[in-house]
Amino acid sequence: MLAKKTLARKEAPDGGAEDRRDALGVSRLSLAVGAGERAIPLLADVTVRVGRGETVGLVGESGSGKSLTARTALGMLPRGARATGSVTVSDVDVLSAGRKTLRDLRRTRASMIFQDPRASINPVRRIGDYLTEGLRARGVPARAAAERALDLLDQVGIRDPGSAVRRFPHEFSGGMLQRVVIAGALSTEPELLLADEPTTALDVTTQAEVIALLKNMQQVHGTGMLFVTHDLDLAAAICDRIYVMYAGRIVEESVSAALFTAPAHPYTRALLEASPSVHGDKVAIKAIKGRPRALAESPSGCSFRDRCPLAGDDCAASVPAHRPHGTSLVACLHPEQVTP
Repeated sequence: MLAKKTLARKEAPDGGAEDRRDALGVSRLSLAVGAGERAIPLLADVTVRVGRGETVGLVGESGSGKSLTARTALGMLPRGARATGSVTVSDVDVLSAGRKTLRDLRRTRASMIFQDPRASINPVRRIGDYLTEGLRARGVPARAAAERALDLLDQVGIRDPGSAVRRFPHEFSGGMLQRVVIAGALSTEPELLLADEPTTALDVTTQAEVIALLKNMQQVHGTGMLFVTHDLDLAAAICDRIYVMYAGRIVEESVSAALFTAPAHPYTRALLEASPSVHGDKVAIKAIKGRPRALAESPSGCSFRDRCPLAGDDCAASVPAHRPHGTSLVACLHPEQVTP
């Protein structure tokens, strides 16, 4: 059970309800490594917005740039990378921020849950040290930080928190350790939570418990959440809006319900047809022909055209601009052929 009595919704300094500014604003973000003719593009004109208290999904095949986009929100760029565009987290300009500003941002306003919990925690330090380190860095006294760590473990469903804080990461199962990582991410009550496929390695039961925990705490704190996943059923269940990413570009944006009933981009439709689902009628799974492309090796024009059954000569001319179609904003020249 969550100890809700310890979780109070944040208020503005004047005592009123918290403002509704975006927790994350990414606008026309392009990212490349190297320089000159040897520059390798990684992201191109990526635009993503996450409002306060909103859950936004970022879906696509492996290598499409989802995790890179999420990491960029914390200023975690690849070595030698050059970024253009705008990235703001709670009004902090991430791309121009110095090291101190970024450290403060990661300590107080934004947190990230990585896909592999064992790669997120120092294996030779105790769980209690992991949970209190960030709190102590903010000036929280040792005793108060220790009490907060116990409370956090109780909230995420760890039995006997007093014993857990003295244990090492290898003494936990994957699901339990992921709960610890979530507790650490939420210890500062962040305005933005970046969840990079946090349930991929978990069994179905534990996955459901972790998702319920995230949603519950998000509602209490009004946290904006960017949820990176390849599980379309999961995205449909928990997200308010969804961005579909392919080869370093956003190809479609839509409210969650409409995206799954009326996709406007051929790639979105192909993802749905290739994904097993426990809902609706029994249908055959259709694999997407070809292989996923990185931005650097994409064909001219639409990056998906070499795998798209609807592609024509016009698709090779230039990268399609985003335009409205139904409830979607889609980068496709022929969305009416996807959703008549």
